[in-house]
Amino acid sequence: MRWISVLYIMAGRALHTVSVLAVALAVMVSCEGRIPSQLEGKWQLKTVERNGRVEAVDTVWYNFQSQSIFALQIYRPQEDTYILLYGFKKQTDDILSVEMLNMAYTDLYDWPTDWANVKPEAPNGPQRSFSIIDLSARRLLLRSDEGYNYSFIKF
Repeated sequence: MRWISVLYIMAGRALHTVSVLAVALAVMVSCEGRIPSQLEGKWQLKTVERNGRVEAVDTVWYNFQSQSIFALQIYRPQEDTYILLYGFKKQTDDILSVEMLNMAYTDLYDWPTDWANVKPEAPNGPQRSFSIIDLSARRLLLRSDEGYNYSFIKF
């Protein structure tokens, strides 16, 4: 009789282990469709460099929230307000392309970048291309086609 109790307990533990493994496998399979890239998240612009001139920046953020959504967030300390510009991004190897959809704030660009000089070429708004020079879990370095280097930290 004692052996039957021991077998019953062992079978219950085995069933519990199999159930836990089945749930873990189901979760892994459901998440398998999309692997987030290192680029995703919020990046704070720290410096902009061109022709040997480096300017410190602490009021601009690039947000890559999915495989295709991009947002540019600008803090305007003189008014204590934020501007949010958004659009789409596409990444192919080490080339990052961004298309802005709401560039109505072009007169507000008083921060040291070349976005103000970008002319709308796409049907929805201006497009920019960057080379990804360095990308790690904490650091991002982009180079624009116009020769600007943008240095970011993960926010």
